[in-house]
Amino acid sequence: MSIDYSNNSPDTLHQIVFKLFPNLYQAGAIRKMPVSPEDVSEGVKIQSIQINNQSLAPENLRIRGTNMTVRDTHILPGQKAQFEIVYAYELNKDSFIRTGQVDSGAFVIAYFFPRIAVYDDIDGWDNYPYTGREEFYNDYGDFRAEITVPDDYQIWATGDLKNPDSVYEPKFVQRIHKASASDEITDIIIASDLQKGDITQKKGWNTWIFEAENVSDFAFATSNHYVWKASSVAVDPTSKRRTRVDAVYHPDHAAYLPVVNYARTSVALISNQFPGIPFPYSHMTIFEGLDAMEYPMLVNNLPFEEADAVMFTIHEIFHSIFPFYVGNNETKYSFMDEGFATLTEFMLYPFFDVAYPLQYDVSDVTNTAGIDQDMPIISLTPQLYGKARYANKDLKPALGFIYVKEMLGDSLFNTALKFYIEQWKGKHPTPYDFFNCFNKGAGVDLNWFWKNWFFDKNIPDLAIGKVKRNRSSYSVVINRVEDSMVPVHLTILYNDGTKELINKDISCWAKGNTSITLKFNATKPIKKLVLGLDYDIDTKPENNMIGF
Repeated sequence: MSIDYSNNSPDTLHQIVFKLFPNLYQAGAIRKMPVSPEDVSEGVKIQSIQINNQSLAPENLRIRGTNMTVRDTHILPGQKAQFEIVYAYELNKDSFIRTGQVDSGAFVIAYFFPRIAVYDDIDGWDNYPYTGREEFYNDYGDFRAEITVPDDYQIWATGDLKNPDSVYEPKFVQRIHKASASDEITDIIIASDLQKGDITQKKGWNTWIFEAENVSDFAFATSNHYVWKASSVAVDPTSKRRTRVDAVYHPDHAAYLPVVNYARTSVALISNQFPGIPFPYSHMTIFEGLDAMEYPMLVNNLPFEEADAVMFTIHEIFHSIFPFYVGNNETKYSFMDEGFATLTEFMLYPFFDVAYPLQYDVSDVTNTAGIDQDMPIISLTPQLYGKARYANKDLKPALGFIYVKEMLGDSLFNTALKFYIEQWKGKHPTPYDFFNCFNKGAGVDLNWFWKNWFFDKNIPDLAIGKVKRNRSSYSVVINRVEDSMVPVHLTILYNDGTKELINKDISCWAKGNTSITLKFNATKPIKKLVLGLDYDIDTKPENNMIGF
């Protein structure tokens, strides 16, 4: 493989750090995920490295786990260097951790090549080891990949296929073109095509060529027995650009039949609803694998059923925005992408025409609030562990964003988010960049909220306090018993079965007060008052209700 590297930093680079992610499977590797004994290997074998046509001396190469350091280099600011690397490794067969064999004729190949690590103005070289749990932090680049496989296999990948006419038979090229230009669902590969075996050109082996510009990674999937449904979506009303959406899966797995529609709807909603920016890539493939994992222009999803199929499709496709279009560091601050991807599950699910309602369980936050494993959201992702890990990197930030959206309103929230995206697309923002950029985009100082929700370790507990009544006039005190700020939603249930809702968004606590008073007039007898809605977290629901 060849790498053309530009030193865009103001520093002279005296060493180059590479990532060797397949070394997760190396004997003796430190990892947080179990690996079957059959998959333990020698890791990546570096057969040769050249820098600017000069062979690297073995003593200048140091491999420690998933990091490889090339020492005694001198790349000046603004200077370019070319690396030629010959390498090999054995693909894992059973222990599927974001990559590997799906079955005997299907594979997801990701994190498979030596890549130069990110060098930034925060940490310098990214030396964080990959242990299987935390995700990734990669630089942007242009990719050209030539992948050779047996001629009964097809490939779906990051980037655009540049030579369809040399790998597919003509009628399948025509079907791909049709799907790329149509709102309708096209069956590109069906079971009878697989039986006939006339899909790809029969040369013994085919070489598939893909190109992608300004992306942070390259991955591909391949199979010799999957079917393929596709459609496309108009994502940019100005340029009329369309994104093709693919669902590629085992023909026996009926749960995947609606996935192409779910994926198509997700791309349309991202482009037109939230955050309302043109989907940034030319295609998106949902490939049936053994995980729920995102890669640029490619998602690996299990054959989930019903509501899970919708939510995982939304979630993984939304990762196209964060961390791919906007390149936050998942290894350190995964809440910057997982929080927003989880938020989309709440926000976009109602737009899907499905019979099963969304029933989202937020108890992971309330059940872990305040325990030893609970950490502030801003904590480094490797420091999150145990029962509170999911709550702090996915669910709690998503709920925080819901509360901000309620406070600002949908329009201003989207304006602030789109401002952040526009400022940081193709770059590497930190959490502080996000907070400051969002404040500026909204035109509102939200630092009181960011501090309470993202930096402090708090427990959520609102309670109904003193209630005063003067005929039909009521005065209800809402106490913030613990430090965490959450919005106030008080439901008035009347004896006749009707109800009324009084709302105070989270800014009611902005001044640090610990109580507020709600006043209202009741026109009929009240049965009880209930505090909290579905997304209002509270560790003591027993103090959220009072009867009359």
